[in-house]
Amino acid sequence: MFTSGPRRWLAALFLILAGAAHAVAPPPRVIEFATADFAYSRAETLPAAGWVTHAVPTVSIKYQNVARGIDPPTVWVRYRFDRAVIGSGPVALFSDRMRERTRVYLNGVDLYRSNGGPADRSFGWHRPLFLPLPEALLHPRGNEIVYRVESAMGRPLSVGIVRVGPDAPLRAAFRQRVVLSVDGPRTIASVIAVLSVGALLFWLVRPRERVFGWLALVGLVWCLWDLQYFAYATPLPDALFWTLTVDVVFVLVWVNYGFALTFFDIPGRQRVTLWSGAAVVALIGLRETLLALDLSDRAAFLLVFPLSVATIVLLARACARTPRAENFLMVAAVTLSTGFGFHDLGLVDNAFRGATFQLQPFGGLLVFLAFGFALGRRVLVALAKVEDVNLDLQAGIAEATRNLAISEAARRTLEIARAVEGERERMMREMHDGIGSSLISALAVAERQHAPPSTLATLKRSIADLRIAVDSLEPIDGDVVMLLASLRYRMERDLRDAGMAFVWKVEAVPPLPWLDAIGALHILRILQEAIGNILSHAGAQLVTVHCTAGTHEGRDGVLIAIADNGRGFDPAENTRGRGLANMRARADALSASLELAAARGSGSRVELWLPSRQGRPATAA
Repeated sequence: MFTSGPRRWLAALFLILAGAAHAVAPPPRVIEFATADFAYSRAETLPAAGWVTHAVPTVSIKYQNVARGIDPPTVWVRYRFDRAVIGSGPVALFSDRMRERTRVYLNGVDLYRSNGGPADRSFGWHRPLFLPLPEALLHPRGNEIVYRVESAMGRPLSVGIVRVGPDAPLRAAFRQRVVLSVDGPRTIASVIAVLSVGALLFWLVRPRERVFGWLALVGLVWCLWDLQYFAYATPLPDALFWTLTVDVVFVLVWVNYGFALTFFDIPGRQRVTLWSGAAVVALIGLRETLLALDLSDRAAFLLVFPLSVATIVLLARACARTPRAENFLMVAAVTLSTGFGFHDLGLVDNAFRGATFQLQPFGGLLVFLAFGFALGRRVLVALAKVEDVNLDLQAGIAEATRNLAISEAARRTLEIARAVEGERERMMREMHDGIGSSLISALAVAERQHAPPSTLATLKRSIADLRIAVDSLEPIDGDVVMLLASLRYRMERDLRDAGMAFVWKVEAVPPLPWLDAIGALHILRILQEAIGNILSHAGAQLVTVHCTAGTHEGRDGVLIAIADNGRGFDPAENTRGRGLANMRARADALSASLELAAARGSGSRVELWLPSRQGRPATAA
């Protein structure tokens, strides 16, 4: 049923687990004890009699104590080894797990205690032990290691793997065991806790997404279950904490399958979840009853098996109906997580060695990874659909925008043309009926009354300014030559009246697409200021206007130049007045370039270079 992709993932996972199991396997010259001598006694010193030999590891210690009336369960375990077998070099002791009340003796010497006294609580049942054995305490041949193990909480008591051998390989095995049995579960529990909080917050915002609520519940219950693997001291009484962290495995089974049923949206999942929840409550009650009767609780855990199989079958059928990669991975994750649980049950019962360490803490990570893959796939599919919709919308919007832009451009062109024409007509009326009529009347009166020449000149310049402003509103379609012709019409008579010859050297130049009424007014004001300066200060007899296509700094454009043969001036000394500054400001507004060349006795030349392409010029002052 699984595709090749999931099969490869499963194969890789089992190879990793097999490699981890091989990593903690005993290397050469390391003695791993297959049997040990047991003495069931609460004595504080090594018992002299009552020793029996059992295979190790073993989990039958509590029930041996119950049969003998020893409470809390306590056992002395004796291991004997030959120092010569190990060889030379430092010798060490390794145990894969350590109970809450453990003492270690080497040849009768108290070498290690896991607690400092009756009030010293420790919950590190799953923590490995590594002890260097002092060379001074070792005998050349026969040596004896004795454990005194006591369960202060009265829970099931067991003796795990014990090895004696060279320091280096056992130290490496100890470090690997710490990673696999303590650090790994702690890290995974921390990651799952963070992810669970995120899933819970998402579900609170979107309560209809029930799968996130179930995922948060799975993660939180899993974290509580994992506490028994790395918690050393707890705020609860040890017996209560042990009960909670063990009984919660049944709740974990329930929420794990509730999440999977919701993930696959299996019909009737509410009914299945309700019945499985009732079964979990019954199993918890069965386990507590068995423990109260001093019986093994393994029957309660074994009854989870049919419930697990039935749920996995439902998930597999749902996956077959919707064969997607994320569904296959979820079935694989749930199946592996269940298998890890039964592996750990067999490992604790010493039914087999398996991976030699608990796998169940890693099962939650598999479920979260599978869900993360599914969520990522769904997000990618949703994003692809959104991108398709966005592309369609963008195409439609672009088409509508183009049509609207064409229509708007036509409308604006028409409005501008009408506005310019209306403004020009209004200005013409104002000039004739208002300002223009008043200025012309004032000029006539001044001439009849023989007013000073300066007064007459001022009135004439005012009338010329007004006419130039009106001329700038004339539609010219970017034609600079037409604009200059208008200026010539307005200014040539004034120049001739001042006794100056006017030479016109204007070539045909390309139109300037950006040239509108505002730009035209800027150009006319610059040229008017230049001609006005010639009239006022140059004392020239000849004024030449050039216009030709030209480049400036590698850009195409139009060059307009006005030159005179007057007295000239020193530009460095020309600091009075605002005329030149205003000309430069207007040129900057056009993105144009203004250059002034002058020298005393050699006339002056003003060059205005206009770019062929630019943005809309700034608004005129």
